Amino acid sequence: MFVEERRQSILNILKQKEKVSVNDLSNIFSVSKVIIRKDLCQMEEENLLTRTHGGAILKRKIVDNTILKDIPKEDIEEKMILAGKIVSFIQDGDMIFLDNSTIAIIVAALLQKRKIKLSVITNMLEAQKLLSENKGVEIISLGGIYDAQTNSFTGEMSRENLEFFNPNKIFIEVDGVNIDKMQLSACTIEDGKFKNTALNVGQEKFIIAQSKKFYQDSIFNFSKIKHGMIFITDSNISEKFEKKLIENNINVVK
Repeated sequence: MFVEERRQSILNILKQKEKVSVNDLSNIFSVSKVIIRKDLCQMEEENLLTRTHGGAILKRKIVDNTILKDIPKEDIEEKMILAGKIVSFIQDGDMIFLDNSTIAIIVAALLQKRKIKLSVITNMLEAQKLLSENKGVEIISLGGIYDAQTNSFTGEMSRENLEFFNPNKIFIEVDGVNIDKMQLSACTIEDGKFKNTALNVGQEKFIIAQSKKFYQDSIFNFSKIKHGMIFITDSNISEKFEKKLIENNINVVK
């Protein structure tokens, strides 16, 4: 096994177990403890982990806002799969909320040609444009201050107008999930407040998070993970995280 392959394998083990020991890794890869320590040292310099006495723990990332064109192709492919799961929950007669996220754009594209009658609350202009081609979809825009980075409207006006509605399903993509603290986080304070308002007015609350989001925190904690939420994620979610969610009466769709 090449060095890079071994280090990638170490990272995969860390994502599942969150911590590793030098002794265990030495046995797993049949190499000396000296080599494993060198691997961990290099990986720490690359900001992938934090070394501890006798091993290492996974380093939680801090992420900021990312626009669609900056997202890697493989990330878009993962989100396409998640968007397909979201659409499977949307039915005739629903009033849904889509937040200012890349997932919202993909969901709108999937709904564009679907024969369905529903109302969609969204302030994301690209999503509105896609949905406008489906005559069965009523688009509800909340107004507010235009944000060029996300191509959407935000601000206090948006939040206040959202409070007038009672969507039966809301879909929120989060930037970070901290299972230990049972917290959800967003890249900006404004986006976090907007998502929190949606959680307050929505009936069924769907939280969208790629499995890698469980290993990172973003700037603003906007909500606790609460009973009744439904997490839509991928099959790579760790057994530990899934078990913790289920123990707290959180449904997990993967």
